[in-house]
Amino acid sequence: MEKTEKIMDREIAWRIFAHEFNMSNLYVSEGDERAPNYIITPTGVRCNRLFIIGVVTEVENIGKDNNLWRARIADPTGVFTVYASQYQPEAAIFLSDLHVPAYVALVGKARKYEPEDGTVYLSVRPEEINASDEKQRDRWVLETVERTLERINIIEDALKSGSSGNELQEFLSKKVTNIALLNGVMLAIKHYKNLDKTILELKKMLIHAVDTVASDNGIIKLPQKPEIIKEQDIPKNIDEFIEEIQIPAKSDTKEEPPELKLKEILATIIDELDTGKGTSFLKVVEAAGKAGINAESVELSLKELMDEGRCYEPKIGVLRKV
Repeated sequence: MEKTEKIMDREIAWRIFAHEFNMSNLYVSEGDERAPNYIITPTGVRCNRLFIIGVVTEVENIGKDNNLWRARIADPTGVFTVYASQYQPEAAIFLSDLHVPAYVALVGKARKYEPEDGTVYLSVRPEEINASDEKQRDRWVLETVERTLERINIIEDALKSGSSGNELQEFLSKKVTNIALLNGVMLAIKHYKNLDKTILELKKMLIHAVDTVASDNGIIKLPQKPEIIKEQDIPKNIDEFIEEIQIPAKSDTKEEPPELKLKEILATIIDELDTGKGTSFLKVVEAAGKAGINAESVELSLKELMDEGRCYEPKIGVLRKV
């Protein structure tokens, strides 16, 4: 009975993208030092625990006694930083034996670290971590897009209502049944400035996430529709996202945005130069230069590819395509 009660009392493991998690800067602590701490995201996630599926692109032993491991887990929007120590022995062993890149599924605690200079670093402490695969990652991406869209719709309705305080809480209580989310939305609206612009940025992030999953697997023929980035044209739910990107591209369709085309060229270059142990950064720059791409653009695009989990550095100066 006691075990059941503990399970029932556990915090929700939220589905959240790395981009939204890392841009969060509101932290709430309830009660004494043993009480849960929460990171409040711009869409109102009251995040104490989260569920991630992504690509581990880097694992490093940073402990003096081999008891602290740091990993980077990439989703299509950014990177989660994960720490496992002697207090998470199973996760530490799992990471120490892992060969990157590798798909993993993780449930963990959201953590913040604030050194003396006032900078804040967000990370995840694993409770459970297991091997995963591409299909599970893609499913996680689409489901996380849908959950994020639901929260965005709630935030937008709240902003449009013009209400605040008790009036806003009463307004939201008619739309939101999850008390944790309702409280999180209230805190997010009060804390985050220019939230409408932040929401637009997050919508573009969601489009990019769906685009990445679809184009990586050849699941959907992607049209190039720059106008979808306009706020009024952004779909309200996952079905509309899929409907938008299933329309066959026509011959008079505009070309891909330059930065998108550049990333695909670089991904192809890395793939062709990789003989099994990766290829050097200098060779990629040289090959890109022959294609008329300058070094600065190469560096920026490679960073985006690594953040998306599409390539990684097994060691400094060496690149491999995931």
